[in-house]
Amino acid sequence: MRLAARGGRLHDVHILSATQLLVSIFGLIAVEVLHLKWIWLTEWSCRRCRLRNLECQCSGRWIRYL
Repeated sequence: MRLAARGGRLHDVHILSATQLLVSIFGLIAVEVLHLKWIWLTEWSCRRCRLRNLECQCSGRWIRYL
């Protein structure tokens, strides 16, 4: 990025291509899904044993490995 001499306004701004923008959006969505999974594992409790989902040893708790 370059600043123009007059008034400190942006003169040249790098614009992303459609492919770069799409990859960035998918990357951010993936990060957010993993963040929500982490919140679910650490903050929510199992319905059966009332432990946190990360500590739960109930059968069928395979979802935490995804």
